[in-house]
Amino acid sequence: MTQIGNSTDAFGELWALCVDQGHSLLHKYRSLRASFERIVREQMQNVSLQATDLAARINYIAVQYSFDSECTHALHTFRLTSNDVLNCRKEPVDRELLRDIRAVADAYVGIFSVPIPKDLNDVLPAPVRKMSMKRGKNDFFRRVRVCFDSADEEFLYVCPVDEISEEYWKVRYHLPGVNDEFTEGIADFWRHAQLNLLDVKRNDDGTYTPSFIVLEPDYLIDISSLAECYREYGSHPANYLMSRLVPIDNARPLLLGNIANLFLDEWIYAQEKEPDYLTCMKKAFKQYPIELAACEELLDAEKETLFFKDCRMHFEHIRQTVMETFLAPGYNLDKSDAVLEPSYICESLGIQGRLDYMQRDMSSFIEMKSGKADEYGIKGKLEPKENNRVQMLLYMAVLEYNMGVNRRKQHPYLFYTRYPLLYPAQASWAQVRRIIALRNRIVAAEYGTQMHNHPSYTAELLAQINPRTLNQKKKQGRFWEQYLAPGIIRFQERLKALDDLEKTYVYTLYNFITKELYTSKSGDVDSESKTGASTLWLSTLDEKREAGEILYDLLIVENKASQPHKATITLQIPAYDDSFLPNFRLGDVVVLYERNQLTDNVTNKLVIKGNIERLTDTEVCIRLRASQRNLNVFPDTSLYAMEHDYMDTTFRSMYLGLSAFMDASQERKDLLLGKRTPLFDEDEMSKNAHFIDDFERVATKAVASKDYFLLVGPPGTGKTSRALRRMVEKFYARPETQILLLAYTNRAVDEICASLDTIVPVVDYIRIGSELSCDERYRKHLVENVLASCQKRKDVRDCLSACRVYVGTVASLSSKTELFKLKRFDVAIVDEATQILEPQLLWILSAKSSDGRDAVGKFVLIGDHKQLPAVVLQRKEESEVHDEGLRKIGLYNLKDSLFERLYRLHLSETHSWALDMLCRQGRMHPDVAFFPNKAFYEGRLEPVGLPHQQEEIKAPVQFVPSSRDTESLSGKTNRHEAKMVADWAERVWKEAPEAFDPNHTLGIITPYRSQIALIKKELQAKGIPALSEVSVDTVERYQGSERDVILYSFCVNYRYQLKFLPNLTEENGVQIDRKLNVALTRARKRLVIVGVPELLRENPIYARLIKVYGGA
Repeated sequence: MTQIGNSTDAFGELWALCVDQGHSLLHKYRSLRASFERIVREQMQNVSLQATDLAARINYIAVQYSFDSECTHALHTFRLTSNDVLNCRKEPVDRELLRDIRAVADAYVGIFSVPIPKDLNDVLPAPVRKMSMKRGKNDFFRRVRVCFDSADEEFLYVCPVDEISEEYWKVRYHLPGVNDEFTEGIADFWRHAQLNLLDVKRNDDGTYTPSFIVLEPDYLIDISSLAECYREYGSHPANYLMSRLVPIDNARPLLLGNIANLFLDEWIYAQEKEPDYLTCMKKAFKQYPIELAACEELLDAEKETLFFKDCRMHFEHIRQTVMETFLAPGYNLDKSDAVLEPSYICESLGIQGRLDYMQRDMSSFIEMKSGKADEYGIKGKLEPKENNRVQMLLYMAVLEYNMGVNRRKQHPYLFYTRYPLLYPAQASWAQVRRIIALRNRIVAAEYGTQMHNHPSYTAELLAQINPRTLNQKKKQGRFWEQYLAPGIIRFQERLKALDDLEKTYVYTLYNFITKELYTSKSGDVDSESKTGASTLWLSTLDEKREAGEILYDLLIVENKASQPHKATITLQIPAYDDSFLPNFRLGDVVVLYERNQLTDNVTNKLVIKGNIERLTDTEVCIRLRASQRNLNVFPDTSLYAMEHDYMDTTFRSMYLGLSAFMDASQERKDLLLGKRTPLFDEDEMSKNAHFIDDFERVATKAVASKDYFLLVGPPGTGKTSRALRRMVEKFYARPETQILLLAYTNRAVDEICASLDTIVPVVDYIRIGSELSCDERYRKHLVENVLASCQKRKDVRDCLSACRVYVGTVASLSSKTELFKLKRFDVAIVDEATQILEPQLLWILSAKSSDGRDAVGKFVLIGDHKQLPAVVLQRKEESEVHDEGLRKIGLYNLKDSLFERLYRLHLSETHSWALDMLCRQGRMHPDVAFFPNKAFYEGRLEPVGLPHQQEEIKAPVQFVPSSRDTESLSGKTNRHEAKMVADWAERVWKEAPEAFDPNHTLGIITPYRSQIALIKKELQAKGIPALSEVSVDTVERYQGSERDVILYSFCVNYRYQLKFLPNLTEENGVQIDRKLNVALTRARKRLVIVGVPELLRENPIYARLIKVYGGA
């Protein structure tokens, strides 16, 4: 295997650790772990294996580089020791640190094929051979994490992760009545896969027998999605695939379920005054106005009457159950001590979910169903449906394995509100094993999709969605033929109706989405640090602090969790040390849990979800997803932790985008796949042959387009404030034209709203989104506020119909799919289009309105493919497209946006109606614009000539050389640069202290959070209050912003950082660094760049930058 990386740097970091006298042992362990993880990740960057933790990665490189067993054991010893140290379970010891540096150095010898440098070798101890870190003698283990190697007909051969073993463990896996449920899926396991073994018995012969074998437990499958694999006709893993590719209709049963959940909340929290049905229905109407108005079945008078009759029946049944049955002997239900919608993350079983109702002591819980039970299984008796029973069993297993609640002491109930029936569920651990075995097969298919990453593999996978394969129970007769089989057949027919290019497109996008989903859950080896949802339990506290991904030791200062609407919890943030910089923003989705011990985390505590409503240095206020009127849910004596929630809702909308594409009109499919050229109204253009400015020209082109129009908007050219606004004015001037305005971020949507508010006469608009993600100035336009006065569904329809302009993010609109049943838009204008992945836009552009036409008539994409792209987790090599048919339509890499693909199709045209570019920029002084203009825009940008662009400024752009910070073992801080930046900030302030405005005068950009913290500390040390208010952030956070003066700290201390720092694209053979482009073009008047020139010059673009601005 070819080694990747630089041995000099790698050994140099180890030498620095050995001679470092200024840092603690904890700091050294942190640095050693980070350095080793980085080197290991570098060796795995060209492989498809998704190794979720360091144990798996060590085993992988040990095989690839032929490490002997002593070397491998020593590395695992280091891993386990550093785990304990970084999780504060063990005090670091100098002798052990040197032992572990030796282990890492020996590994580098194998990786780089060079000996340990003599100076380093002289200070290290001799290698420690045959280290043993075994569990104490025990015949039973509740849970063991292992790394899979191979299997035969009798045993799995695995390595334990949490101890050192000289031999493979032999694990029996096909014992009837014990674990034979897992036999069928063993063939799908791959070498180095992670397994959880549960309820493990050590046999007399030294072998092991588990009850459960859980494949890749860090890849969490949602409990409800797993339960939905259990259909009346069978439980094949392909049911999981079909569910993600078939949209859920906004039908009466779904609405009824949502309303019934609201009824349950009202009755659980009812005090002396009982809830009133009409009042509750009004609340339901306020909560689901668009869904109720868009439900086509309710347009039928007879079905409408039946629906509201059902609502009243469910209301009465829920009242009867909560107020009477709960109190009956033997039910163990006390609504005064309830928790609503608690979430659970069960890494033990590889599942996650959210319950409807639970007793706070976890003794009882309820999952409510508004649909039918099994009325035909046993004559004259109601039984739970199998998928509902599966859900209950999985929640019982979660409480047993994660929360330590014995299943025999649990009282789980299925509440069917239709009858009513409060059914006590019974535990069947054999059934749970079968369910987890099914989960394993689903995970194996997901892994296979992202690993093979080829259309042919996915074609075979989706071909399993056919009646013969899915009908495992051999159903026959009228019910199968009329109600069950048609949905499966319909999916088959939709897929078969696609031509070869369309199929390849769907399969290729499916692979890309699945790879992104897998990486978002399990993390990516090709990253500077740990990523993915699994970091919630795999990362140490130290690593979470380094990434800024946790707030901990929080104390409740205000508990308003009981408020029926807008329930909140406010917590006090302690004074952390200066090196810790939390990475949270307003509106972020977070999880909150009690953390009173070092071992407490999301996998063993009750998890409550919400959004950040307010955030200061000392307090955080969280808006809860569900109110908790039981104040004991949040004990005020507890400490709490808050971390980011990793939701996969965006992936759901991308999969549904593929489904929408399959159903799209042939004309729209042909347009999106470049089979036909976009049409234009040339008469419209000829009527406006002379344009007063660029904005009038591009707006006229947008109006004249019949299919789509692309606008390139480089930095400072007014693409939102001027061009988009002028387009809206021209479209709005045409009576009855319906306009949809979209962007990727809420900040960009705020800018669109600000632009709309300047139009005269006033343009009325509705904003789709939540209050927390909307600037206060525009909240009156939020759909919930606009519809607040509506009393009937007709009022909602009339109100939505009367408004012609809708604004929102792509994600917020994707959550309101019902809107397209009520509105058809003549045009969609998408700002920030280069930050939106193609499958994220696909649903909106492929959707159909209620009359069968395209829900969006034509679209305008505005963006700049030379600024920051969409966020993609997988490597560009993995997202590259190899199919020649797709490459001919401009689809070279799926990390690129639809804007970029369509742009390529027209790039070679000498004159294209479909494409235009704004070239006059009003932001940057010409000297500031000089380098990005020449290097990235072929010199096409011209200054508008605004006053600040005509000022005589001495040295408007400067490169200030710094030196490496040899004490920065992570490479993510540079003390020299931090001090230099702070000195420059002070200089800027002193030039005009009275006029200094932190929000306009000065901004500071740097790549790393640790460097941000260091710069902030240096600014505070200046003792100038205004400097403490200056924004110091990453370039990603600065896109769309500007300041008079920008200070940019490269913070590059090691060569390897040059791999991660740039974000490269190419046009006409010219390399363009999109990240650098954004950083340089935030400045209006002056730009100061600080970096280590001898390192930066190894990057050709940085070398040219230094040459232009005179770095020494």
